[in-house]
Amino acid sequence: MKTYIRTILLLLVFGISAKAMAQGTTLTIFSEKNENFTVFVNGDQKNTKPGDHVVIQGLYGPSFKLRVVFQDVSIREISKTVFNSTSGELYYVVKPGKKGDYIFEKTSSDYVHTGEAAKAASATTAAVKEEKQAAAKTEPAAKKSGSGCSNPMPEGDFQASTVAISNAPFDGIKLSQAKKVVDAHCLYCRQIVELMYIMSSESSRLSLAKEAYHHCYDPENYGDVKDALNSIRSKDDLERYISSAK
Repeated sequence: MKTYIRTILLLLVFGISAKAMAQGTTLTIFSEKNENFTVFVNGDQKNTKPGDHVVIQGLYGPSFKLRVVFQDVSIREISKTVFNSTSGELYYVVKPGKKGDYIFEKTSSDYVHTGEAAKAASATTAAVKEEKQAAAKTEPAAKKSGSGCSNPMPEGDFQASTVAISNAPFDGIKLSQAKKVVDAHCLYCRQIVELMYIMSSESSRLSLAKEAYHHCYDPENYGDVKDALNSIRSKDDLERYISSAK
């Protein structure tokens, strides 16, 4: 009886694997930082134009050679041999590594779907930010803010500062430079949000949001700063900090 059951199980496993092999593997590659790229499998180009999310179907064989070429030529391309999966699905993420070069890392479908949702939210926030920047030219600077600072930082000076901060090599240095700008000037909420977007980590964004609260020209709009944080935990942390600072 045990032999019979074992045989049935082996046949089922073999049947599932055979079905996956017949249909080929589906490979999904997702860019964590929204960089557009082109994928080559065994030398064949798979997407006609660069994208930040590429799905390739019908891959066969025990392994295949992948090459990821970025639209931004300053990013070094990635080459990697990927081993096939009997499940028929593979998920990989493209992201910056610890040493600065981009890496190609195996992940799960949950990570990809979470990343897509975050990108959609980021795109919405970015659109709102652009609208506020366009309206900034007409913003009055005659009032004194509730936090006590006045004379917001001129837009030209602010944009020059963002360029310098963006060119810093590490997140810690970027945060340190951003805090110096915040401490030395009075900023609109939209400017604080723009500085936060330069940071790579959530902890850096939260730290900057707290530091900037006392140098904000329009604190009544600080909800926009809170919305620039990704996690509910960070938003609650900032809310508690603001409440204690009032």
